[in-house]
Amino acid sequence: MSTQKQIKLLLVLPFFYPHRGGSQKYAEELYANMLKNHNDIAVDVLCYNTDNASNYENYRGFKIYRVSCWNVIPARFALPNPISLLSILIKLSKNKYDYVNTHIRFFDPTWWLWIYAKLIKAKSIYTGHVVGHPVYQKRSVELIAKIIDLTIAKFSLKFYDYITFTNKAAQQFFKETLGVKKETYLIYGGVDTIFFSPKDKNSQRSIPKINLNVDKNTVLVTFVGRLIWTKGVTYLYDAIKLIHNSSKDNNVIFVLAGPGELENEMKNKIAEDNLENKVILTGNLKYEEVKELLSISNIFINPSNHNEGFPNTVLEAGSSECFVIATDNAGTKEVIKNYETGILVPQKNPRSFADTILWVLNNPEKREEIAKNFRKMLVKDFDWNIISEQLYILLKK
Repeated sequence: MSTQKQIKLLLVLPFFYPHRGGSQKYAEELYANMLKNHNDIAVDVLCYNTDNASNYENYRGFKIYRVSCWNVIPARFALPNPISLLSILIKLSKNKYDYVNTHIRFFDPTWWLWIYAKLIKAKSIYTGHVVGHPVYQKRSVELIAKIIDLTIAKFSLKFYDYITFTNKAAQQFFKETLGVKKETYLIYGGVDTIFFSPKDKNSQRSIPKINLNVDKNTVLVTFVGRLIWTKGVTYLYDAIKLIHNSSKDNNVIFVLAGPGELENEMKNKIAEDNLENKVILTGNLKYEEVKELLSISNIFINPSNHNEGFPNTVLEAGSSECFVIATDNAGTKEVIKNYETGILVPQKNPRSFADTILWVLNNPEKREEIAKNFRKMLVKDFDWNIISEQLYILLKK
């Protein structure tokens, strides 16, 4: 009786569990679901030890190897200790991988992993997420990142055996701006539609971590993400003030959930504006707490002007049956259709944010209908079990 050959894959990312972020969460869920559904796949992870975790760990079927590193821009850009990196790459080469995979062209693994693949006789896969060049509040950092993007990153992409994308907008950007001419594959982002599921929004609810009770007549408007400028939180806060000034009696609470460099500044602004009862900061939430918060929220807003790909939080909120308002950013436009699955708004536009939120608040029946439509679409087409199968088929070619 013949046994099925096991496919071995090495995933290389600067950031991985326990760090949380869009591209690493995509990779984690994509491969974790594939491992769950297929026993002929083995996935090792090589990442940088950005969160002071153990150097080796078994997690969700992965063997994770962590390399010491320098956090150049905390939570956003890290570089490995080259001696440690070289040592572990030599060690891992004995595993005889069939594939190596990396994501996000702004980080160094994209620039050298294709070389490592050729040395160990593996196929290389690059996965593209973001549309546009890097966005950062400091123009000097943004310029350096753009130069890297148009030189070493663009050069490296030519040598990957396979290129996959999480959204059509990125696929088009790579073709037109970064000169990718070879055949590429679209493997969208996904969501666990069982884990992220709705609760009765009209019941007694409690905001996780801070244990604040919310009655059935209160509308909960939620943001989940890093409190950094590119995620649009300052523009959202300006919109909240516009809403508050136009109708001080509206029964709405805004929850801004997540850590970030703007957290203290936001706390001070909220206190200065006497909005402590209207705007709640939760700080960093565990994944289970994010799930709980989204399940009891009525409206979710993603005000990002970040260089997004296919935002996980938009899918997670939609699967939780929140009404989604999101900026017209990258792959978001591929799932949010105005007044069908949510509403798209222009970036950096507090007035538009405020007007849209007020429309949604004033149309509760339409709000619930559109939220249900979005969840149905996600269950049908974007559950991780469906998405991960597409990559499995590509690996079996």
